[in-house]
Amino acid sequence: MKHKVVIVDDEPPARTKLQRFLADLSDFEVAAEADSVESARAAVIEHGPAVLYLDIQLGARSGFDVLKGEVLEDPPLVVFTTAYSEHAVRAFELQALDYLLKPFDRDRFMQSIERTREALRQSDVADVEERVRRLLANLPERAPALAQLLVRDSDRTIFVPTDDILRIAAADNYVEVFTPTRKHLVRETLSSLAAQLDPARFLRVHRSHIVRIDFIGEIRPWFHGDYQLILRDGTELNLSRRFKALLPAGIRDRL
Repeated sequence: MKHKVVIVDDEPPARTKLQRFLADLSDFEVAAEADSVESARAAVIEHGPAVLYLDIQLGARSGFDVLKGEVLEDPPLVVFTTAYSEHAVRAFELQALDYLLKPFDRDRFMQSIERTREALRQSDVADVEERVRRLLANLPERAPALAQLLVRDSDRTIFVPTDDILRIAAADNYVEVFTPTRKHLVRETLSSLAAQLDPARFLRVHRSHIVRIDFIGEIRPWFHGDYQLILRDGTELNLSRRFKALLPAGIRDRL
């Protein structure tokens, strides 16, 4: 099986280099190249790549703009390519699958490829969505996080402050929103709701669960590098090792 790749860079030599490296790999296929935000978005929508090599600076615009809107409905794995210093890109390291600091060589590229292959084998779309969500939250023009949630309650419509939300669970075409006093059923997808919440306060810990970070009471080692979350109300949830990387550094470093 060949994984489709889209390369986005406004410098032709940089695109050629990636093309050359990828041409030696039997399991990857370059579906398109792009040199602007508009052409990149069109290429991602048309080809639905598994992997996106994305330059952070595209002329006067940001490569992050490529990730906005309808592209996120089926997000690719994102590998940043950038001439920024390693210190500057460190903030992106956990949100993106990987980054390649220009000028990178074939050895560094192959290290990134192995990481990409592992991510494709696991094929956890929820994990990718969470990484992209947290990455987009760093954009200065990002819309304010949701302050309250509109909920239907019998014949009433009520507002639930996000400050009251403890956790959220997927339930078919709905989500269950848990507060200290009750559970609300909301016709919304977990991914759509996650995109509106403040990533500094809420974390997607599983494809079916979002929790408020300060509602996590305990984290226990589990099987195969995974963890078990014990919430403050006694609820137990699984935390995969991939989602563990998205925990705040102060918590993650103590595990």
